[in-house]
Amino acid sequence: MIGVGLRFKTSVRVHKKKHGSSQVRRTIAIVALAVAALCGAEGAGAQPAYPSKLVRLLCWTSAGSPLDVMMRQVGKQFAEMLGQTFVVENRPGGEGVLAMSLVQNAPADGYTILSTTSSMSFAMAASDMKFSPNDFTILPALQAEPSAVAVRADSRFKTMKDFVEAIRAQPDKISVGGFSSAGFHQYVFYRLQQVGDFKSIWVPFKGGGDAAVALLGGHIDVAVMTPSSGLSQLQSGDIRLLGISSAERNEYFPDVPTFKEQGYDIVEEIWRSVMVRAGTPKPVLDTLMMAVEKMKTTKQWKDFSTLNMQSSMNISLDAMQAKVRSEIASNREFLTAAGLRK
Repeated sequence: MIGVGLRFKTSVRVHKKKHGSSQVRRTIAIVALAVAALCGAEGAGAQPAYPSKLVRLLCWTSAGSPLDVMMRQVGKQFAEMLGQTFVVENRPGGEGVLAMSLVQNAPADGYTILSTTSSMSFAMAASDMKFSPNDFTILPALQAEPSAVAVRADSRFKTMKDFVEAIRAQPDKISVGGFSSAGFHQYVFYRLQQVGDFKSIWVPFKGGGDAAVALLGGHIDVAVMTPSSGLSQLQSGDIRLLGISSAERNEYFPDVPTFKEQGYDIVEEIWRSVMVRAGTPKPVLDTLMMAVEKMKTTKQWKDFSTLNMQSSMNISLDAMQAKVRSEIASNREFLTAAGLRK
């Protein structure tokens, strides 16, 4: 464009000698329009750096749930690193279908980001729904956490054996619930029913925090949930854990025996992350991946994870896609066998 400017100035000087000032002004106007058109053509394909406007973080669980808490921390740190506003919107309902629909109806540009967990892979496997992992790109897991069996502090159940023997004898007298229908925690409970040889009815809630509140209020007798779902109640001593689904005793709950050491060979953990619509441009994905990796190394994120008793999971972007597809395939088998798949 510098060369164009020099040629323009020379042309004007020559033209001014031969013609009047009015003709010069017309010439200037014509050349200016040409320059503007050329500049527009050169910049037509240029896009502003991501993110250049507000980014929506959709959370498919209720406010106060572990996933919601994680999303708000992600939004805060992404905003600090990327210099743009990230707003969390809670869109619970339909086992994540509502939130997934919102993402699929938005442009594949990275400005609508959706929370995701192992439970959402169960939702995708639960029926021949219109959503599959091919519709999204799932970023590497940010958190990992086991499930647990929780009771009120005054419960007559002191161990997993107490609970299993009681529900085996009177399955219609003991109510058990947790987050989601046909999701991760119901899967853990289903495994427990198989190993413990009992049957029961599952009471689903919109969030793990809702299940903890229901437990504390006496609306259910037992909750199968992540410990972080009832963190404040655990810290206050209002509820306690009978067992936990980690392979070994959890670093945050060293006094809680695992399912396995109590005779129930069940080892499971739930992961949490975010995902975007498939087809999101690589530069946008690269920016988000950079933000994720950088965030995980910060003291702020590490302190947040410790405070909320969350473990980490090191996995690549490609391996994450493969993990979700593998989970959906195995979950579909479980749901079909359990009569939970529509």
